Amino acid sequence: MKKSVLCLALSLALVLAFAPVRAAENTPEAENSKANPVDQFTGAAWQKTPEAEKLAFLFGVETAITVEYFVNGKIAENATKEGKRPVYTLSPFEKGWMKAFKGVNRAEVAKMVDAWYTANPQQLDRPVMSVIWREIIEPRLNAK
Repeated sequence: MKKSVLCLALSLALVLAFAPVRAAENTPEAENSKANPVDQFTGAAWQKTPEAEKLAFLFGVETAITVEYFVNGKIAENATKEGKRPVYTLSPFEKGWMKAFKGVNRAEVAKMVDAWYTANPQQLDRPVMSVIWREIIEPRLNAK
């Protein structure tokens, strides 16, 4: 039962995370883009996305990361109870997001992404998730 609820929550998070991508799929740029929906959500699409949808996208990403964190914690807890060594499988991205954005709200993250694309208009074809990881999370981690 718990696994079903967790799977449902993760599915919902992913649907919410890619809602803006679905809206962008009907644009001519999307026809030429890669098949990966993460790669389709570029700075060009981000700039056309209303603020509420940007925040919904970030909420979806945060929710997926939170679900993964919760699932990992339960798996580690169960392993410990069974006398096994706990294994943590959070990705570097998930760990980085949690560290880099601790105490930072979604609106601030959206502003960071907006500011990066404003400062780099020649790179509007870069996926939003690439910008978040390479240009926002990694520098924040290196500064800590």
